[in-house]
Amino acid sequence: MLAAVAAAVIVAAATVITWLAAGATAGWWALAVSAAAVAGLVAGSFWSRAERKERRAEVAELRERVRQAEVEYRAIIESLPLLTWLTVPGDRSSSLYISPHVETMLGYSPAEWRSEPQLFSRLLHPDDRERVLAEHEAAGRDSGQLGSDYRLVAREGRIVWIHEETTTVRDASGKPIYAQTFLVDVSDRRRADEERERLRAAERTAANLRTVRQRRLDLLRDAGEVLGSATDMRASLQRVVELVVQDLADWSAIDVLEPNGELTRTGVARAEPRGAEPAHEPDAFVQAVIKSGLPLVTPALPSRGSPEAELPRGVASLVCVPVTSRGQPLGALTVARTFEGSDYGADELALAEDLAARIGIAIDRARLYLEVEERADAARVLTYVADAVLLLDRADAIRLWNPAAESITGIAASDVIGRPPGEIIQGWRDAVDSIPVSTSPDPGHPEVMIPIEGKNGERWIAISGVKFFGGTVYAFRDVTEGRHLEELKADFIATASHELRTPLAAVYGAAQTLLRHDFALDEAGRDRFVSLIADESERLGRIVNEILLANQLDSGRVELGTEPFDPIELVDRVVEAARTHAPPEISVERVTPEGAPLVAADRDKVRQVLINLTENAIKYSPDGGRIRVGLELGHSPDDEETVVFYVKDEGIGIPADEQARIFEKFYRLDPQMTRGVGGTGLGLYICSELVHRMGGNIWVESKEGEGSSFLLELPVEATPYPRAVAVPAQPTGAQHP
Repeated sequence: MLAAVAAAVIVAAATVITWLAAGATAGWWALAVSAAAVAGLVAGSFWSRAERKERRAEVAELRERVRQAEVEYRAIIESLPLLTWLTVPGDRSSSLYISPHVETMLGYSPAEWRSEPQLFSRLLHPDDRERVLAEHEAAGRDSGQLGSDYRLVAREGRIVWIHEETTTVRDASGKPIYAQTFLVDVSDRRRADEERERLRAAERTAANLRTVRQRRLDLLRDAGEVLGSATDMRASLQRVVELVVQDLADWSAIDVLEPNGELTRTGVARAEPRGAEPAHEPDAFVQAVIKSGLPLVTPALPSRGSPEAELPRGVASLVCVPVTSRGQPLGALTVARTFEGSDYGADELALAEDLAARIGIAIDRARLYLEVEERADAARVLTYVADAVLLLDRADAIRLWNPAAESITGIAASDVIGRPPGEIIQGWRDAVDSIPVSTSPDPGHPEVMIPIEGKNGERWIAISGVKFFGGTVYAFRDVTEGRHLEELKADFIATASHELRTPLAAVYGAAQTLLRHDFALDEAGRDRFVSLIADESERLGRIVNEILLANQLDSGRVELGTEPFDPIELVDRVVEAARTHAPPEISVERVTPEGAPLVAADRDKVRQVLINLTENAIKYSPDGGRIRVGLELGHSPDDEETVVFYVKDEGIGIPADEQARIFEKFYRLDPQMTRGVGGTGLGLYICSELVHRMGGNIWVESKEGEGSSFLLELPVEATPYPRAVAVPAQPTGAQHP
């Protein structure tokens, strides 16, 4: 209708405009207006009808377009992998629309969702329900915007993680029309996130474990280096426990079982000075661990047996493992933590056992090294010891034959090792049963002397044995010289007895003759017997003096002075004294230079040596001859000036093989006195000892049957004083240079 009126108005207006344009009069103006109005009404009526028809077409088109848009909207939202839920703003129990995806996601049909207003609240996970409902209530009061993650429980009990995005849709005036909620199933993403987080946590755990294991490998490496380069085992074990407390323990200790069975705490350290301090003596449980061979872990591990023990004060967790090597207990390693919640586990136990194994190897190696050193020392001792050592194994084969045994028997070790001694040593089979064998090396066990034949001839040995599990050790020493000395002593006693008996008999006989009243002696006879007594008494005195002086030399009680004296003047006096006692068939001559330096020695002892040598020369010249006593200048090996005294005779001489022994105690060139030469065998021994103790040297030059020359060399005075030049005395008979 409004359209018709508008049309009439338009027509009328058009008529009026046309009329005015044509210049109509006023009367016609009214008619024209009326006609225009009628025409407008008619035109408007037709226009309104056309408009209504057009409008109905537009509405129909709009409705079709809305329907088409709704179809497209539904197709879109139903094809999306999410749940669309339309509700009245602020009221979740009113479902305006729920997409069919709800059945796929949660197992409920849209109809069931709409029919049960509280279904959403019921499906919320109990752990999320209170939080989610509070968020929805807050969103309804505020802007209506909400984003949240929570869990819903599907029909079959499956947990579905949901991400919700809610928006309030408003009209042009801002009035809320409906709340549009999108629910997306993010279970896979959440599982992926959880898996990723789990993997990250596992990676962090693995990294931490790798760090811990690396530090423990470093601990084992450092401990191995310390133990491997150990020179002082006690210091090395102390360093090891100091390394242990850096990463593994609050305190640690190493107790070592000594070879004598004593348990000592060799190393101890703690990480925190304020923590519980370990004892400096082994704890009671250590003995149990060493004895049982089982580790002690507290709190106990379910998979490992462990002895019960009372723990030290202030210890929360402890591991004590035995230290062994080659199956032998050597001690124990203890590590302890003092803080609650830091219990030791299987990994720490394995680490402690590994460390204890290394410690055991190091201790065992150190002891073996010490044993090797001791054996090396023993081998060196056996190499240089003067006593011979023979080791027989249980099969009666020689396993040890030291250099002293080689020297005594003249048999090389290569010839006897591995062979029975009876095959090598002559006389062994006959003598072995008489050798005393004890079961312990205690001192004082008896030994026997037996003769054996070797490459060096017959040797007398003093031998004894000690039997042990692995065989028998025989120790023997060469007593051939000692036996020979004993024989010489026996000869000396016999000779001394003879030498003493002869003058004593002469003195006794002469005295008895002088005392007889029935036998008259004239003055000459009485003087002859008195002279005999005096001469034999002097002879007795010389023998006794020799014995006493030899004893004093052996005991070191002979005091020697050092004073400068004139050697020429001394030779003169010795020659004069010798001429007094020399028999007529022997001439004693003096041979001296015109001058000589002073000699630095004990004058009386030098005189005694020269007199002894001169008397020896007279004694060993039974057929007479010439004896020359003199001196000459010489030089020592250090090119120092010396004086050489000599006594030369033309007597029986000394065989070459006897010359090395004539200065030995009790040795006599003619022990059986076949040539009528007596003596105690001490004279040359005394001469040799006195000369050497005065810093000189004495030796002999001789040929058998041609005589002997005894020479003694003495040092001269460093600062000689002036003296008169001695003129050589004329000897009895011709002078010989």
